[in-house]
Amino acid sequence: MQPNTKSLFKFVVYFLNPYLKWVVLFVLVAIAAGLMLPMESYFYKRLINELSQVSTDASMVNKIIWSTLLILVAMKLHLSCWRIFNVIKLKTAATIKNNIINYAFEYIHKHSFNFFQDNFSGTIAKNITALSDKIESLIYDYSAQIIRGITQTITALILMYFIHPAFSIILFTWVLLFTIGSSLCIKKISVLSDDYAESQSAVTGEIVDSVGNFSNVKIFGAGAYEASYLQKSLNILKKKFVTKEWFLTKLFITQGFAWVTLFGLMLFMLVKLKLNQQITIGDFVLIFSLTNYVAENIWWLTETIGQINDAIGTSKQSLRALFTPMEITDKSDSKSLRVTKGEIVFDKVHFHYHGNTQLFQNKSITIKPGSKVGLVGYSGSGKSTFVHLILRLYDIIDGAIKIDGQDIRDVTQKSLHEHIGMIPQDPSLFHRSLMENIRYGKVSASDEEVMTAASSAHAHEFIKKLPLQYDSLVGERGIKLSGGQRQRIAIARVILKNAPILILDEATSALDSVIEKEIQESLLELMSKKTTIVIAHRLSTLLQMDRILVFDNGVIVEEGSHDVLLKKNGLYKTLWEAQVGGFLPDKQSGNTE
Repeated sequence: MQPNTKSLFKFVVYFLNPYLKWVVLFVLVAIAAGLMLPMESYFYKRLINELSQVSTDASMVNKIIWSTLLILVAMKLHLSCWRIFNVIKLKTAATIKNNIINYAFEYIHKHSFNFFQDNFSGTIAKNITALSDKIESLIYDYSAQIIRGITQTITALILMYFIHPAFSIILFTWVLLFTIGSSLCIKKISVLSDDYAESQSAVTGEIVDSVGNFSNVKIFGAGAYEASYLQKSLNILKKKFVTKEWFLTKLFITQGFAWVTLFGLMLFMLVKLKLNQQITIGDFVLIFSLTNYVAENIWWLTETIGQINDAIGTSKQSLRALFTPMEITDKSDSKSLRVTKGEIVFDKVHFHYHGNTQLFQNKSITIKPGSKVGLVGYSGSGKSTFVHLILRLYDIIDGAIKIDGQDIRDVTQKSLHEHIGMIPQDPSLFHRSLMENIRYGKVSASDEEVMTAASSAHAHEFIKKLPLQYDSLVGERGIKLSGGQRQRIAIARVILKNAPILILDEATSALDSVIEKEIQESLLELMSKKTTIVIAHRLSTLLQMDRILVFDNGVIVEEGSHDVLLKKNGLYKTLWEAQVGGFLPDKQSGNTE
């Protein structure tokens, strides 16, 4: 059973269900806390009335002692309720928060490539932490106060009724009108809070985006531009904040007037009844203190209604942002991919990006098991799209892509990716140790296996020269390493993974010639037993390929070996003759990469 992400209430209930006994205890403790304060006031009333009687007989002394003890007991019980509440929070809060974060974290990693292209990474992270933090506040802070406040109000009204019904009726009427009036404002406050939460997320996303591209900001001297760019969103945020707070301020002014009116009326009646000897001094103190407790509770509830709605608004916004429907999902009867040979077949494939022109139309192609296939073409010609479709980062419109006869839509995405090793042109590393980054290819690998893979990728030499060697942290996205070092770590990771299908995006393009020659030998040995697809940026790489596919505007216009393609006098020959320093010429021809 999965949580209902369309309803905040049902989402919270899902994570509270395993702790039902603690929830029941939590409610009982909050009710008990609400009972203690009015009862404490009632015992004060008894003590005051008893002290006001001029008598020293034993029975009166006993009554005074008992009233004093009851006050102390009520005080102790009230304090004990909050200590029990702290224990409940200690037992459950951290686990519930962790469960929410884990569920959201696992869910977002099932999203398609598009989700991460359309959302700032910082905003995603903020939404996950904000969701757990705000739900914690709603459960443990606001709900406890609300339960306690309601209990306290009902108890106070009952006690007042037995002293003088008029006070109970007045206070009940005031609470009713005050609550109805405030409730009418809740919807407006909720809308304002939602708008403000969305603007906060937008500002956070822009800040993270700018900080994440700090090198570009430095190189272009664009600090002032970034500040002015952010200012536009800050102005929107400020406007929404002022609108929300001004509305709350007007609400509080109205509530303040209602507060003064209530106390004025209560004091007038109390003084009048006391002068007429219709109530005791103890009754006077009790009614006034109960009125104060109830008014404070109702005031607190409406004063913090903005905070409650902020928490609800932020939580709902986070739910909407994180739990959008997944574009690519596994079928209910999906099986694990089994790769015995490594044959890849495009069977009448149709594909286009959202709103874009058709890229692959009725495309059929077979990549034989164990073959090395190079992909070439101008930038934007569709090479990366071809690879992304094999990885199922996007779903095709029609046709089928099969690996060893299995449609990749019929197998789990996890098993598909487990059987494919990829080295991107610009590899990104985790801000973790080198050992952890390489072991990502095979999480069960021993230290010795990691070091062997690093040696094959010629990374072991530079790692051993670092102060902490394999325990060295690489910085965000691997920024502490050079481009060549990052690529060697990425190569080591794939060597360790040892998947039957390899995809290389010119995996040695950032290496110097000596290291490249050594690693090429390791890669050739690795490729010899695997189906390999190489996105080539250096045409010299293509000399090692069994077959070459030439892309142009999403169409495979030529295919064959290097020698065969040169004889065709087509696009491949044009690319070969136009190479500069061994690299392909660049030409923008549409957003198809």
